[in-house]
Amino acid sequence: MNFALLLAYDGAAFRGWQRQPGLVTVQGVLEKALGHVVHGASRTDAGVHALGQVASFRAGRAPDFAALGLPASVKLLRWTEVPPSFHARSSSVGKVYRYAFGSFVQNVQNAQTPPDWDRARGALRGLHGLAEMPGIGSPAKGAKPAPPLTRWSLEDGILEVEAPAFRKHEIRNIAGHLAAVALGYAAPESLRELAARKRPWMGATAPAHGLTLVRVLYPAAIDPFR
Repeated sequence: MNFALLLAYDGAAFRGWQRQPGLVTVQGVLEKALGHVVHGASRTDAGVHALGQVASFRAGRAPDFAALGLPASVKLLRWTEVPPSFHARSSSVGKVYRYAFGSFVQNVQNAQTPPDWDRARGALRGLHGLAEMPGIGSPAKGAKPAPPLTRWSLEDGILEVEAPAFRKHEIRNIAGHLAAVALGYAAPESLRELAARKRPWMGATAPAHGLTLVRVLYPAAIDPFR
């Protein structure tokens, strides 16, 4: 049997999603509770939160999901049996993330200079037309260039982005540079210049605590939680 889980968690309690020896991670907690190997749609970093993480695992029979004993920082929102071919990560066709600038911008801004989010939106519009963004991700072994964003919005210090895939620290890199643009430390056109470079990211990186995985996208025919 193949099962899909819809999860929410507070990333502050974990050293990220991926299982790591001697560290408390979301994958590690789930595997201990279920007694099975669990695959996540997104390998969120330490401190990153989730409202709609999807995981999948195989088992001979359905576990007692009501009695898993998960910590309060992890919420099992829904679960369902899925076809054998479904895999939380490889079946995904996109993800939606949200970055809340909040205290990050307040900590770096001059009290006399409120952030100009129109400048930041101009920087995001500058990414339009790029077929790929090789410079937007942090250094990572074997990393492919990031695909263009499918959509974005930036309202009241909340950034939301959607794309088929994201590279290491991509959203935190974008958020870090947007903060610099909004506060007048960088020109709006500089985001496109950084994203188009062949070298890995060379700008600011926003802290992890502002980032949340909102939703994982699947084709309608196989979406377990549509």
